[in-house]
Order: sequence, then structure tokens, then C-alpha cells
Amino acid sequence: MADTDGFPLPFRNTIGEAAVRDYALTSLLVLEGVTLFVAAPLAGMGIRAPLLIGGMLGVSLALAIVFISPSMGARVLAILAAALAVGGAAFRITHPSIRSIWLGHGAAMVAVFAISLVIGRAVFAPGRVTHHRIEGAIILYLNIAVIFTSAYRLISELDPAAFSNVPAGQAEAAAISGMLYFSFTTLTSTGFGDILPLHPIARSLTNLESVLGQLYLTILLARLVTMHVEARHD
Repeated sequence: MADTDGFPLPFRNTIGEAAVRDYALTSLLVLEGVTLFVAAPLAGMGIRAPLLIGGMLGVSLALAIVFISPSMGARVLAILAAALAVGGAAFRITHPSIRSIWLGHGAAMVAVFAISLVIGRAVFAPGRVTHHRIEGAIILYLNIAVIFTSAYRLISELDPAAFSNVPAGQAEAAAISGMLYFSFTTLTSTGFGDILPLHPIARSLTNLESVLGQLYLTILLARLVTMHVEARHD
């Protein structure tokens, strides 16, 4: 079956979905950047509205990318993981216990990882490397920090002495803001030294995050940028 312009409908739908996915990647990058670098610090200061709004919009954009993913299995996994993360976070806050702490932070890590897999399929799929794909690759880089933030929060809640200069009993928003800051300084190998990992597992995770951060930039992201430049010259 063909439309009036002669293109098969499945082909036209594929092109339309690719365009939606590309612009969704760009929008998600902008929103995630504002959420992580503006809304999260404001939430740590007690101004939570921007973080809540950014979080809801970010979830909506991420789900848009998930829904147009060609893999049904990836879609189902990401949606279930996101639902589990929301439920786990609510349960951890309303019913704090060792079990709910594991469930809440574990679900958050699985959700971000599952959505990152869907985004990764779009970024590294065969075809022309556009600037939208590079922006999607930056999202994946930011998501590494988000995943490790949940891991650090899990460790700090299980052992309040796992990190130096992290007060016990912080409000949720302030604790997230502090661990997010520590995660990004580790990912980028900045290492200001104001927060230090003391627990052996925390130290191991910081080593892993710093290695992943450097390898991702020097291998994957650099390769995508090179392919994009080469495609523009063809």
C-alpha cells in the first residue's frame, strides 16, 4: 500500500518515527541537563518544584523514546522497570527499612539502565550518525552518573559512615543532590576531595565509575563524533 506521494506507508511511518526519536533525544538531553545541573541543586536548597516538574517531563520524553523503539522486549522491560522504580521509591520513603532501601535504589538503577539500553539502540543503530545521535550518546553518559548516584545512596543509607562529609539523616532531596555531585566529580575524574568514599564497596564503585567515564568519552563518544564529521564531508 502506498500514499499519494508514492512512498509505502511502512516506509513513511519508519521515517516519521525516526524523526520523532531524534527530536525526543535532543529534548531529553536539554531537560536532563537542566534537571541534573539546575533543578537538583535547587532541590538540595529546599526548592523542589523544578525537580518534580523536570522529572515528570523527563519520564514522559524517555517513555516516548521507549514506545517508538523497534524492540518490543526492550519496550516492555523499560516500562516495567520505570513502574518498579516509581513504586520502589515511594515504598522506600513511606516505609523505610532495609528491604525497602534495597528495593527502591535497586529499582531506580534497573529503570535507568533499561531506558539507557533503549536509547543506546537508537544511538548506535546502523545508519547515518546525526547530531541527534551524539546528543543521545551524551544522555547515556549522564545516565552513568545517575545510576551510580543511586548506588552511592544505597550504600550511604545502609552505612551512614560509608562517605566522609555526608551528614546522616539528611532530607531526601539534599542527599540526592550531594551524591549526584559526588558521582559527577567521580565520573569526570575531577575529584575535589570534599566527599571521600570510606567503605570498601564505595571505593570500588568510585574506581569503576571513573574508569567507565574515561573509556566512554575516549572510545564511544569520540568515535560517534568522528563518524558524524566524516558523514558531513561525504
